[in-house]
Amino acid sequence: MKPTDLAFNQALGIVAAPAGAEHVLELPFAPVVRNHIGTVHAAAQFALAEAASAAGLQRDFPGLDGHVFAVVRGVQLKYRKAGTGDLLAYARADDLTRAHLVSDLETKTRTAATVLVELKDRAGNVTFAGSFDWFIARAETAF
Repeated sequence: MKPTDLAFNQALGIVAAPAGAEHVLELPFAPVVRNHIGTVHAAAQFALAEAASAAGLQRDFPGLDGHVFAVVRGVQLKYRKAGTGDLLAYARADDLTRAHLVSDLETKTRTAATVLVELKDRAGNVTFAGSFDWFIARAETAF
């Protein structure tokens, strides 16, 4: 399932980035995501970042789609600048995850992955930086 298929993400207006874009998801600056001071709400930014971490895993490891069960189990984050417009979500698996995720799942039933996420406005200003830790199990052993 794509992150953009989830009803929660759809309600916020999260959409896939255009084909070929460097970023994975977008969040249009709409009334539903604004806070009391008119900027992008922290919770909306977190939701976009979490969805982007999933989209990043799917993009970086397309062969695992439908074959694993994955849930976020930890997050480190920092809000850097107020979001005052559309946000673009950039995500990539960290070096350790890139090097070991597939081989780990070939030899073990479960493993961990870390995805680094940045949210930027269209001018390139970073509004959020985070690291999402995922628990990942082969689908046949997840429950």
